[in-house]
Amino acid sequence: MGLVELLMAMTVLSIAIAAQLSVFASSYTSLHRASIKGTAVTLSDKQMEIYRTVAYSCIYLTSASGAAPYSSDSAYSASQVTASDCSPNATPPTSATSATQTVTGPDHRTYRVDSYIVTVTPTGGRSVKQVTVVVRYVKNGVAGGVLARQASTFDQASTS
Repeated sequence: MGLVELLMAMTVLSIAIAAQLSVFASSYTSLHRASIKGTAVTLSDKQMEIYRTVAYSCIYLTSASGAAPYSSDSAYSASQVTASDCSPNATPPTSATSATQTVTGPDHRTYRVDSYIVTVTPTGGRSVKQVTVVVRYVKNGVAGGVLARQASTFDQASTS
């Protein structure tokens, strides 16, 4: 009888341990995903801060990419702001004028940072530049889904 009780106790214990292992595995996956998304948000903030430091006339792209996934994003428009009259003594950094760039995050993973800049005119207002920054995870050289998206508008009164 004692052997049967011991067998039942070991069965219950093994089920409990299996459940705990399942919780640990899902927790690890959640923390891994949160780490990647946190880095993506940081990278999008960093890119948007670059746009906030340059003059309004220097907010443009040297050329917009027509390749997917850039052109398949909801922020894409065929009328991307690709030229501007940036004053000669205010040259924006390359990262501010590049439509697509591949960067390595602080977690040593590769991310793709896409910038979209369009001119929008609100009803009864003057035109503003709407900047959207999208960060995607890159795995094996291929950009994956969107991890972070951030948009901001810049008025002509914006100066550095």
